[in-house]
Amino acid sequence: MVNKKYTKPALTVEQQVKFLISQGLLIKDQELANHVLSTVSYYRFSSYLLPFKLSHENKSPRQFKHQATFEKVWQLYQFDQKLRILVSDAIEKIEIAFRAALTNITSINFHPFWYVEKSYYKQAKHGSKKKNFFDDFLKTVKTISQNKQELFIQHYHQNYNEPEFPPIWMMIEALSFGTCSKIYDHIQAKKIRNEIAAVLGQHTTLIESWIRSLAYTRNLCAHHSRLWNRWFVIPPLIPKDATIRSQLSFNGDYRFYLIAFIILQLLKKIAPYSNWNDQLFTLFEKNDEFVNVEMGFQPNWRMDSIWNIS
Repeated sequence: MVNKKYTKPALTVEQQVKFLISQGLLIKDQELANHVLSTVSYYRFSSYLLPFKLSHENKSPRQFKHQATFEKVWQLYQFDQKLRILVSDAIEKIEIAFRAALTNITSINFHPFWYVEKSYYKQAKHGSKKKNFFDDFLKTVKTISQNKQELFIQHYHQNYNEPEFPPIWMMIEALSFGTCSKIYDHIQAKKIRNEIAAVLGQHTTLIESWIRSLAYTRNLCAHHSRLWNRWFVIPPLIPKDATIRSQLSFNGDYRFYLIAFIILQLLKKIAPYSNWNDQLFTLFEKNDEFVNVEMGFQPNWRMDSIWNIS
């Protein structure tokens, strides 16, 4: 354990600006810099400063590269912000379609209240230390029903006393995307999982992986976290016959490129008239200097087959 006390003091916005200037960052518009650092915390903004700094071998604290400007860093920040909005919009469409398929197929093949019955879920093997998903999930369901924060949950309990919990089509709307993903993963009947996956146009194994990755990405967007230059800790599986495999090094450096690929594949099925790929391409065109290997794209990214998924 490191035995070192944190001693960095809090700085006013004016002091933050002076500190950046002392490190060699050119600030052409100080009014802009003051406004940005007043409305975006320095700590959040600092992650976008890193690519504009010299390597660790140089003077410490790390100085900025020659001609690095605050305005260029701000452009990168805005690019990432627009990317998050675009990604959030696509994931919303996919999430709603996934929830609908999960609800429609299970409620008809099982019954409307199946989700609180343990027999419908995969069980941990005897002697396994792995905890059953169902136990924690049922606690979540009980909490939602007790809190009654959603009006439709309130309405159910005000008008019915049996069954104890609302039907799946109500409860699914109160559960997180991540929890819905886990429900799907743990459904015991493979036939049902296959039917749900078919609605999204992919193999069951891929959907299990892709929905987990998208739930993670959605949470990043919801917390306004950086997508640019991010290493995705829950990378999606890629089909062996996918044309994009030639673009990937698979060295464990999982970047946004993979997320863009699976979004485009899923939208092709659930929103065939979507122009999301055109919107993403346009955003990249306007910010070409930021579309690079740090996002998983090759220098000739405009010619990539990802833009013409068939």
